Amino acid sequence: MDETHDTPRKLEPSKLWQIDDKYYDMEPYLAIHPGGRRFLEQTRGTDCTALFNSTHLHDKIPRATLKKFYVGDVEGYVPDYDWDGEGFYPTLKKRVAAHFAAEAAKDGERGRAARTSHHAKSAFIGRFFGIYAVFIAVSIGALGFGQWWCALLWGPLAFALGGYGHEAMHAGIFRSVRANRLLALFTLDLAGVSSFVFTAMHVPLHHIYTNEPELDPDIEVHFPLVREFEVQPRRFWHALQHFYAWILYIITLPVLWGADIVAALSGWWFGPYGKMQRPRWREMISFFLMKGVSVSIWYVLPYFLFPWTTALMLQSLMIGGAGLLVQGTFALSHQNALAMNLDHIPNPDPRDWGVQQLMTTADFQHGHWFPVTFFGGLGYQTEHHLFPLISYSRLHEIVPLVKEACEEFGVPYHYYPTAWSALKAHYKFLRQMGRPVPSATAADAPGHA
Repeated sequence: MDETHDTPRKLEPSKLWQIDDKYYDMEPYLAIHPGGRRFLEQTRGTDCTALFNSTHLHDKIPRATLKKFYVGDVEGYVPDYDWDGEGFYPTLKKRVAAHFAAEAAKDGERGRAARTSHHAKSAFIGRFFGIYAVFIAVSIGALGFGQWWCALLWGPLAFALGGYGHEAMHAGIFRSVRANRLLALFTLDLAGVSSFVFTAMHVPLHHIYTNEPELDPDIEVHFPLVREFEVQPRRFWHALQHFYAWILYIITLPVLWGADIVAALSGWWFGPYGKMQRPRWREMISFFLMKGVSVSIWYVLPYFLFPWTTALMLQSLMIGGAGLLVQGTFALSHQNALAMNLDHIPNPDPRDWGVQQLMTTADFQHGHWFPVTFFGGLGYQTEHHLFPLISYSRLHEIVPLVKEACEEFGVPYHYYPTAWSALKAHYKFLRQMGRPVPSATAADAPGHA
C-alpha cells in the first residue's frame, strides 16, 4: 500500500468515503470528479454504498477508479443491502443500463457520450428556454405592470423551472458540471431555494433513506406541526392538519429562504436530521449573492413599485402559489397511504435497496410531456429514485422495465392515474395521520426500515 495513504486505523474515518466494506480517500479526486466535487464533499465520512450504486448506471469505470483511492477495510462491516446477484435491483439495473446502451448505439454515441446518454435530449433543453422566456415575461407583467394573472401564472412556471433545477442538481440535464450548476442557480437559487443546501439534504439523505423515520429530513422536517410517521406522537392540533397543512405549504419558499442561511452557517438543516458540510468560501459567495438577488426581486421590489396592498397581493400569488405547488406536488409521491405503508404490507425483500424505494414512493399521471414538465417530472418519482441521474424526460422509457421487474419479483408498484387522485390520497393521508391513535401506541407502530 502506498505509504502516503495510511490505514483506516490511523486515518480519521470522518475524512474518508466508505463504499461496501472499504475506505477510500477521495480527496485527490474532488477536483476532477465527473459529477462535480459537491456530491463527494457532502458524503465524506459516511457510508456511500447506496449512493454509489444508484447514481452510477454504468459502474465499470467508476469501480476501477475507486481502486486507485483505496486505503483499507472497514472492520466488522455488515451490509444493509445486497447489491450483486439476481435480486430485483441488480437485475433491473442491468436491464436499464442495457436499454440506454442500445439507445446510444442507435444514435451512434460511443465512449463517455454513450455512458451519459441517459441525460436530457435537445427537445427537453429547448423546452426549458421556452418556459424560461415565458417566465421572464410573466415576471415583468407581475412586477412591472401589477398584473394579477401574471402573478398567478408565476408559481406554475417557477415550479416547472424548479423541476429543471432539481434535475440539474442531480447532474441529469447536461454532461457538464458547470452547465448543470448554472441552470440550478438560475432556477432554484433565483427563486430563493439554495441548490447547495438542496443537494446536501436531498441527494445523500432523502434519496437513500426515503420515508425512514429519523433519517429522511424531507419528511421529518414537518413535525411537530404535521404528523406523517406512525411512530411520531400525535398532538391535539394534528386533528386539523389536513386543513392547515396547505397554509404551511403556501409559506414554503420564505421558510426555506431563511432555513438555507441557518444551514449554510451552522451545518444543520432543521435540526438533527439534516447534517451537512458547510459551503466553501466560493460556494458561500454565490450562496449569499443569490439569496440577496432573490429577496430583492421577489420580496422587496414589489413594495417599491406598488402600494403595499397591491404588492402583498402580487407577492402572495407568486410566492404562495409556487410554495403550494412545491410542497403539494412533492407530497404526492411520498406522503400517502401507499408510500407510507399504512396497511403494513411486509417488505418482500428487505435486503434489496430497490425494493425499499418501491415500497416508499409513488408515481402519478404518466403521459404527455406538458403535464409531466409542469409537475417538475415528479410523476415519475419511483423511476427517479431508482436511477436519480436519468433525465426525467427519459424516465418514461424505463417504466415498462420497472413494471416488468416488479411483476417478476413480486414488488408493489404504486401509481395514481392522475395528479388529482394523488392529491386526494395525500389529503386523506393527512386526515388519517391526524386522527387519535387506536389501540396500538405510536411507539409500538412499525417503522419503514
